[in-house]
Amino acid sequence: MVATRINKELIELVTPKQSTTDLEGEMEEFAERYQLFLENTMAICIPDNPMSNISYMGTEMIEALELPVEPESFVLHLNTFHRKTDEKYDPAKDQNEQDFDILVEHAAALGIKYLLCVSGDGSERLPRLQPEDLGYDPEKTKTVTSVQLLEYLGRAYPGVFTLGTAFNQYEPLEAEMEKLRQKIAAGAVFIITQPVVLIESGDPALTTANNNLHQMMKYADDQGVQVILGAWMSVKLAYLIPECIGFEVDFGNFSPDENLKVIRETYPERRLYYSMIFTAKRLQKVLAITEGK
Repeated sequence: MVATRINKELIELVTPKQSTTDLEGEMEEFAERYQLFLENTMAICIPDNPMSNISYMGTEMIEALELPVEPESFVLHLNTFHRKTDEKYDPAKDQNEQDFDILVEHAAALGIKYLLCVSGDGSERLPRLQPEDLGYDPEKTKTVTSVQLLEYLGRAYPGVFTLGTAFNQYEPLEAEMEKLRQKIAAGAVFIITQPVVLIESGDPALTTANNNLHQMMKYADDQGVQVILGAWMSVKLAYLIPECIGFEVDFGNFSPDENLKVIRETYPERRLYYSMIFTAKRLQKVLAITEGK
């Protein structure tokens, strides 16, 4: 049976980078897209410093722009690259939300329900959480990954958040499935995959990825864990995915719209996670495809 936790299509909305030279303009665009996605009954998903770019947190944008939080329509990404101090969230103060505790406590205060826990991308300016930050013995736990993040959030915030994780079908299956079993044991109840490409190019790596995806979904369904399929709606996928996974995959003459049709026909019961949709016109075209129009 296919489990459902988030009963809406999901869509990614990226916050402005802290290095932007037009913060006011980008905040205005963020607010417009936020309202657009809510009006189309979608769950908004906000990444956490994507691709190691230090960005404003989703919580900061919501507060500054006075945007509504609908718990069933919001997913906040949370990765392991944050500092952790003893400072607690205080709505009366101007605080740095790159701080792990402040970010998580602010999310709870806003009524955010869904957290997607990932290991994330680090840099010199983004220190990784240390095992002792989350209550682990550094002699036994050498590195904080999404597994420790899931365990900690379930332990420190019982009943507050519904936790999810990621799955990379382009990685070797045995190792990725072992990580997934650990993540589910740690509390993950929904999974978001890497972008799915079902129009085969003839590259064995893509065929293997789709076989991996099928096997993972069977396992997750047996565990009662929801699987949400990644759908990148841009031709840029052909070079961005290899950049993300670290090796080349030939996607052929990739068409995001044709691929979306095949995803929807193949997996009509699955929710999708859309990325790279920036305008109302593009959103309406994508929704028309998913509805078979």
